[in-house]
Amino acid sequence: MVPSTFEERGTTVPFTTPELAYSRLRRGARGSLEVLVNGFSGGRCTYVFPWNSIPQVVRLTLHDKALHAEISYSDATTPDKIRLAAYRVARTGLGGPELIDMASKSIEQEATEKLATSFFLMLRVIEATGVNTDRATLALINVNSPEGKAMVRQAFRRLGDSIGATPEICHQRIVELSDVIQPIGFEIEGQRGRLRQLLRRLNEFRDEVVRGESGGAARTLADVAQLTLRIGNGILGDIDRDVGNIVRYVTEWDTRVTTTRQAMERLSWLLDGWTYVCDLWNDTNSDRSIPKRQRLNEIMRIIPVVPRAESSTGVRAETGDPQRRQTRIVQQNEDWRTGLIDHEMSARFGRLNARTPSS
Repeated sequence: MVPSTFEERGTTVPFTTPELAYSRLRRGARGSLEVLVNGFSGGRCTYVFPWNSIPQVVRLTLHDKALHAEISYSDATTPDKIRLAAYRVARTGLGGPELIDMASKSIEQEATEKLATSFFLMLRVIEATGVNTDRATLALINVNSPEGKAMVRQAFRRLGDSIGATPEICHQRIVELSDVIQPIGFEIEGQRGRLRQLLRRLNEFRDEVVRGESGGAARTLADVAQLTLRIGNGILGDIDRDVGNIVRYVTEWDTRVTTTRQAMERLSWLLDGWTYVCDLWNDTNSDRSIPKRQRLNEIMRIIPVVPRAESSTGVRAETGDPQRRQTRIVQQNEDWRTGLIDHEMSARFGRLNARTPSS
């Protein structure tokens, strides 16, 4: 059945143990953590295990033992918390040099994106307060230069005077906002955050599936991707419009920033798992030895279904229940031609999962 909420769907955990590839973690009805594993050991349903039992049920890699312990210690149950937990474990080296390099680059990239987001927000304050309205000039401003610092100080003084707050408070709000919206950045070439970029990847994935494939699995994938895009682009548009009026945003700070935080959290949940789908599509798309049907069926197993509470319309009626199609079409690591466990496929899932510690 389609989950009712994101919390019921759970968040993807980047285990490297093939049997647990693309499993999801959630908090159960009684408050304890549990993990959902689709098609465990070749079965034909989703298995729910108590989180604490996983080390006894599956022989975990050293990396996964550490990740399991880190998630338990930090009580990480959201996509963002899982992502940070995965970074911390990856940097220990237990998953090998590739994961160390990946985590280090991701952390560095996110720090750079935060600085860039703060910079563009300050430029908006400079423009909105009338300190400098020439966009060609603004594009060349170095806010760390003496001239740039003077502009920033003047802009925040004007902003503070107009809303009855100190320049320091206004500046702090801009810094805090840059932290909140860093995962999306701006719709500017080179300034798109990871979630905005992921929406673009998802759009490309949807287009490629529609152009190149046919049949029930392709329709289901395209429909779920389209629904996710519609909701995600709607969330993104609302945030962009709010932040676009920076003076009003800072003036109505408490209400606006709370709304933005909630929207960012919703977007993070919505897109959780789609990085894996896009990576798997690109990986198998480059390997012509993999039949198209098998490629689609692999992806069907891990497609992040949109919860009922997130859509008033859902996917097209002829699609039916996407999760039912997931189990009806193919099982975890199963060869669609023989029905036997495909160990090469299992290993490929594990490798892809290791390269993608966040969604």
